[in-house]
Amino acid sequence: MDITPETSPLIDRLQGEEYDVTEPLPGVLHVRGRFSNPERIALRAAADAGDLAVAVWATSHHDDWALVAWSRPDLVTITQKGATPQRWRHRTLPATLRPDAQTFLEGASSPFDIVTRPKHQPTQAARDLLERFGIADAPPPGWVPPVVEAPVVRESTVAAAKPKRVAAPRAPKAPAKPAKPEPVVAVCPTCFMAIPATGICDNCG
Repeated sequence: MDITPETSPLIDRLQGEEYDVTEPLPGVLHVRGRFSNPERIALRAAADAGDLAVAVWATSHHDDWALVAWSRPDLVTITQKGATPQRWRHRTLPATLRPDAQTFLEGASSPFDIVTRPKHQPTQAARDLLERFGIADAPPPGWVPPVVEAPVVRESTVAAAKPKRVAAPRAPKAPAKPAKPEPVVAVCPTCFMAIPATGICDNCG
């Protein structure tokens, strides 16, 4: 591994923290270790470089990574966690701020951000800065994107409930027919015999 004299003190400092450090390109470091926030590691390394233009990859033991490219006043940060899309952020820092300012370590937005539409997309100036370091692609050397498996669709073992049978409404019963009145038989008041249809009693005339 070739180490440039300018980055040698920075590499010694990072290795003192038990990180694995390489220099794949002149002025470009790759830091690996057991840390959960690679962006913080890369930002702190860039700040420790002082006024030296440097780019730092940091790759965590979970294979998440961040790339910080620093050349005052430009600070470019690219992060990727798992299979999520890359998040680019380009800031122009005043002379009073370092890359490890607390607001940057927290990943928060700041008045120094160059806002893109849509958000977190690379500016041309950010790409130009990476090219100055000889970086053609943002991911660290040897990094392989995680394979995202499609969710397995399993058939349900619960039998579908049978729909309840709904009885058809019954037709209303027809009203009962009224009973026929019994015929009234006329009776002769004298002999109490039935009077024929002529209305004249056969016995009494």
